[in-house]
Amino acid sequence: MRIIFACALAGILGVPAKADETLKWRQVQYVASVQSQQVGDVTGHVQGFIRYPGIASFPDGSTARTFVFNAFDGIAGPGGGGTVNGYENVIFSDSSELWLKYTGTYKNDSKGVVSGGGTYTVTSGKGRYAEAKGDGTYEGVQTSGAAAGPEVLGALDVVVNIKK
Repeated sequence: MRIIFACALAGILGVPAKADETLKWRQVQYVASVQSQQVGDVTGHVQGFIRYPGIASFPDGSTARTFVFNAFDGIAGPGGGGTVNGYENVIFSDSSELWLKYTGTYKNDSKGVVSGGGTYTVTSGKGRYAEAKGDGTYEGVQTSGAAAGPEVLGALDVVVNIKK
């Protein structure tokens, strides 16, 4: 009986724990490319796609590269706003990757500054984040509408809860 119990205990303790992890980072990104089109049903209604490369900075001082592919639909210019959704890859120095899907909203203030926020779904990853799942939130600002091009900078505060 002791041998069976010892084998069972060794088997249970030998399985790696599926730990939860919360990641927090500040992400700074810029507009690398934007394509948009006037919809024409309402003045200023546009839809489009934006590619944002950037860098994530973590509280411990480490960094990671980020790549965002964003689709938007909204009213351009001051007082406008709309919805966003897309995908993001976070690539760490050890070649691990975290893959995210997001959805959110944005608003343009009277000076053209864009602010917004939304939610993330962790879809998977690579390396230490292989098969990761989870959720999170983001909120941030952008210096102006993406149509202004590469001089547009954005900063996001991100919190992601990962279940491995």
